[in-house]
Amino acid sequence: MKRFLILLSFFFAITYSLVAVETSVQIYNGGPTFFCDGKPFAIPCFETYRPETRYFKQFADMGTRLFSFNTNAAACDYGHSKPTWLDIDVWDYSGIDERVSFVLDANPEALIMPRINLGTPRWWLVQNPGELEILDNGETLYDEPNRNPTLPKDRAFPSLASKKWRNDIGNSLRKLIQHIQNSEYADNIFGYFLAGMDTEEWYHWSSGSDQLAGYSKHTRLAFQQWLKKKYKTNKKLQQAWNKPSITFDRVTVPTRDERYDSASGTLRDPSQKMHVIDFYLFYNDIIPETIDHFAKALKEETNNKKVVGAFYGYMYEFGGDPEYGHNALARYNQSKYLDFIFVTASYYNRALASGGDYMRSPAYSVQLNGKLWYHDNDTCSFMAPKVWGVDNKAPEEYPDTIKHHFSMLGYTDTAQKSIWMYRRSLGFTLCHDMYESFFDLHGGYFDHPELMKEVKTINRVVEKSAHHDRSSISEILVISDESSCSYTKFRNSLLNQSLLNTQWALIKIGAPCDHLLIDDLDKIDPSRYKLVIFLNNYNVTQSQRRLIQKRLQNNNRYLLWCYAPGYFQESQQSEEFMNELTGITIKSSNNNQNFTPQIQIVSTNTIVSGLTKTIVGPNLKGIDRFYIDDDRAIVLGRHPKTKDTTFAMKDMGTWKSIYSITPVLSPDIYRAIAQKAGVHLFNEANDTFYANASYICLHAREAGERNISLPYSADVYDAMTDLRLFENVRNFECEFKTGETRIFRFSRIEALR
Repeated sequence: MKRFLILLSFFFAITYSLVAVETSVQIYNGGPTFFCDGKPFAIPCFETYRPETRYFKQFADMGTRLFSFNTNAAACDYGHSKPTWLDIDVWDYSGIDERVSFVLDANPEALIMPRINLGTPRWWLVQNPGELEILDNGETLYDEPNRNPTLPKDRAFPSLASKKWRNDIGNSLRKLIQHIQNSEYADNIFGYFLAGMDTEEWYHWSSGSDQLAGYSKHTRLAFQQWLKKKYKTNKKLQQAWNKPSITFDRVTVPTRDERYDSASGTLRDPSQKMHVIDFYLFYNDIIPETIDHFAKALKEETNNKKVVGAFYGYMYEFGGDPEYGHNALARYNQSKYLDFIFVTASYYNRALASGGDYMRSPAYSVQLNGKLWYHDNDTCSFMAPKVWGVDNKAPEEYPDTIKHHFSMLGYTDTAQKSIWMYRRSLGFTLCHDMYESFFDLHGGYFDHPELMKEVKTINRVVEKSAHHDRSSISEILVISDESSCSYTKFRNSLLNQSLLNTQWALIKIGAPCDHLLIDDLDKIDPSRYKLVIFLNNYNVTQSQRRLIQKRLQNNNRYLLWCYAPGYFQESQQSEEFMNELTGITIKSSNNNQNFTPQIQIVSTNTIVSGLTKTIVGPNLKGIDRFYIDDDRAIVLGRHPKTKDTTFAMKDMGTWKSIYSITPVLSPDIYRAIAQKAGVHLFNEANDTFYANASYICLHAREAGERNISLPYSADVYDAMTDLRLFENVRNFECEFKTGETRIFRFSRIEALR
């Protein structure tokens, strides 16, 4: 009998290994795609902070298969789930077991992807005072009041570089995964995503705070090790920092005053401040390096059979501020343990009609590195007043906090408008080959039959989309740089304008754009691109300069350089660096008293004809002055006060070079440059617009007829109904209401290839 039971258990073990869900990310129909048991998986995930069976059931009934909720490996810093590591040898997994039961009660065949918070138990912080991060005043607790409204109160935080913290939380993560894999619901697990630090989105606790962190011994030692890897020898470190007596073991974290750098101007001088620049490069690298550490543990415990991802990639959204730690997407992309990147929808101007869905960082780089971009759509709906308990009040009576949340989350006041917002997000993800989720942030935003009917439709559309070509057809390439963010002064407003505010104009051009890190320039086929926009490339290395020259400065391509392009070459700076890179003579000056990064269009040249009274660019004071002094350049615009040439174009023979003091240009100006460069324009009405090889999405800025131009003949379908609207056309017309979103699918897109 005993032998029979052993054989029976062995049989069940084999059976488990055959039926357990295996997931991965693979390249399919033009881009990275979730695969589940060998088949593409595209239906959106449902996530919520209110894990209740009724919400899971609503989505399950509409065809949703994948569900997510919060749990933790030890504790949740925000209390979204009850602690699992209660004391040194005391564990409690009843929280995750209960939440799984809520999902399986809704659908026993559901797939689950837990959001695992890697928070730290309070008792651990008390018992391990030597592992805590130290603030600039030598304390571990933040003062009150604090500029960071999301910071958990009255508590210290561990140093990311603490080996004991990493080992202890890593072991707790392994124990959680072991519990899951030994549970009755092991076969329902799709994958995992890792959450941690501020708002669970992996940015430094001091982000936005007046107090700065990073002064623990662990951080200092990790910084020293990072420098050894970069510079190899003390001599090279001394040369780069212009400090003849510095050695690796004498390096300390820059002081609060050095990081704040109250001197006037925009940029840090690397001949004097390279130690601060290097610290910020390290301070950003350490976050994806930490995520990678825990992802490795997950992959090992699951025998590499489950997808793993984490929050990251907010460089645009955070305006490049290196205090946040989100300027190391290239480091994240290098990980062999991370399959996807989890990115919440941008909170910048989500408004119906006038706003849109935006990149939070260069998403095309993620795709080129074989990782899937997971777009977390937390848009609220017309149900928001009921969710927040103000449905008995007029909008003008809402408290300011609620008005703020409604604005951030894209609130609309009717079911139809909410549906248009859902479709706008759907179009954004379809046209950029992303995976999407529905995140019911506060519980109840989807609790209406019209909205659930739309979820069912979207599930059907997305499932079919996996079998269509989702590759890019963009002729505009937008290049940004993570390292350059560390060359700017503390909380630099110019950098924020350049990276975040520019996104609005780029989705209004009427032609799609690919967003790329300059680090990935060697991974693209440049032949498709006719216009290249450099957003914030202040620091350009020698190897990057060679790539730009070889791959981009040819084929009559237009290159648009913005503010101090290539002014730095790692630890050196020179006007000549800019001139050699752009072919335009660009000067700098210490006289910045009245200088703002602005342009008044003055040229009657056809590239900007009809825009001669336009003033563009942010009215920011104290900006380092850069201007054009080149007789061979055609002046397109001047500074409205100093009359410096701040916008000009120069024919370089085999390519065209354009310099602008700012990338914060109007959609009309971008569109004029794109048209001059030969970019195909699908739409010219300043609507929110996305497109790829099979889909077009248009979200109407205002009511009226739109003429959509195609670069080839094609059959056109309504993507939501699969009805054919037009046959063998090069352009078509459609009537739109204000804020209406329509998504079209194309059949004979191969004519572009």
